[in-house]
Amino acid sequence: MTKNLGISKFSEELMYSISYIQRLARTRLKRRSDALIQGTVTMPQYLALEVLDTRGSLKMKEIAKFMHISLPAASGLVDRLVVLKLVTRTYNKKDRRVIFIELTSQGKKIAEKTKEARKKIIADIFGSLTDAERMTYLKLIRKVKRSLHEKSEKD
Repeated sequence: MTKNLGISKFSEELMYSISYIQRLARTRLKRRSDALIQGTVTMPQYLALEVLDTRGSLKMKEIAKFMHISLPAASGLVDRLVVLKLVTRTYNKKDRRVIFIELTSQGKKIAEKTKEARKKIIADIFGSLTDAERMTYLKLIRKVKRSLHEKSEKD
């Protein structure tokens, strides 16, 4: 078996497995209540809330950079979060051209509740694995993450 054939079969199996896991996880998720499941926020909106929750207030271009999206896309995303009253724009007192985006208390609450719900789901899904199996999985995910990060830095 050649390497390319191996990666092809791997890709096919992984694609099928991830789709199957997502369908089953979605069924289990419906029993939980968080902003993503309720449809209050979309996944990109949640990711923006998560970035702001982790990093604090940021400029629009910093949000775009962290999320690997264009500045206009980040601006549209933030506009929708402002309408939902999950973030606010705060002008710099010294230079009003500089605008910071920060979470409102409601945005922080949604970010925290969703993060906790996701942690519980992950614990539920991976609870049947041994510590060694979870560490192996985590080690591989970290390696994939590093590889993607390095490739995105080159682009």
